[in-house]
Amino acid sequence: MRKLAIWGAGIFGDRRERELFEPAGYHADYYECDDPLELAASMTDAEGLIVNLEQVSDELLDLLPGLKVIGRYGVGVDNIDLEAASRRRIPVINVPDYCVDEVAEHAVSFIFAANRKLPIAASLPRQGDWGKVQALKPIRAIKEMTLGVVGTGRIGMKVIEMMAPFGCKILIYDPYLAHAQLPMNAETTGFDRLLAQSDIFTIHCPLTEQTRRMFRAETFARMRKQPAIVNVSRGPIVDERDLLAALDEGIVSFAALDVMETEPPGRDHPLLNHPKALVTGHAAWYSEQSENRLRDLLAVRMLDYLEGRPVPSIVNKF
Repeated sequence: MRKLAIWGAGIFGDRRERELFEPAGYHADYYECDDPLELAASMTDAEGLIVNLEQVSDELLDLLPGLKVIGRYGVGVDNIDLEAASRRRIPVINVPDYCVDEVAEHAVSFIFAANRKLPIAASLPRQGDWGKVQALKPIRAIKEMTLGVVGTGRIGMKVIEMMAPFGCKILIYDPYLAHAQLPMNAETTGFDRLLAQSDIFTIHCPLTEQTRRMFRAETFARMRKQPAIVNVSRGPIVDERDLLAALDEGIVSFAALDVMETEPPGRDHPLLNHPKALVTGHAAWYSEQSENRLRDLLAVRMLDYLEGRPVPSIVNKF
């Protein structure tokens, strides 16, 4: 049988992909390892490689001469050296359409939790503080607040669709957005106005060299309303050291994060226990249905490429 290698599927708890690969004549081996380079010698004959968050480097690709295609469990491909893959004419396939609703729902949950400062509100009674709201300020009625949306891909647009009926003003920053049909209470704007007028920011842009550290000390200094920040996109878009300082100084009132600069973060990471932060462990993508969609769609697309059929989500060009 022709061989495929799958890394990082331990989070799923089973080997569902084999149900699709084996009838088509492919055997899938599952691996878990902190250092992908250590695995290379055992999979030199693999034609396909599926990864989760593992790094696929130029050096690793040198060790896999038979590799024909790479698949990524998820949307972002910043853990894969796309230039190195393209030089070798190896396509990288992602699955951008498997968890739009789930991530948008997580972001909207974060928006409400951040506005109401729910972790702080829940901690006050345990400290003997009942009925005291001073520590929760600022809280604004949702319909009176301004939501700043950064990025309008599938998830960003879904968040706009979900938040619009609540009546809040929605400001959108996306230099690549062209002629989208927006709700009546939503409008595009420049980054400076977004920073100055938003009560809550929700981040939905990809990680690129342009968006890396997009939210940093200089950015926070331009904010005027003690806003909250929601990030369900990619951790390095927010400089965590600068975010901590902004939280401590009251420039930012709250942070709700599903992604971190380094994942997983150390258990002693200050954001994990910060009173003004709510951190979930890169779980926004998950529902029972989205997990199955992710795995099935990626397996089918890998097979389609290997069998010469068209694939809708190849992210690199060569």
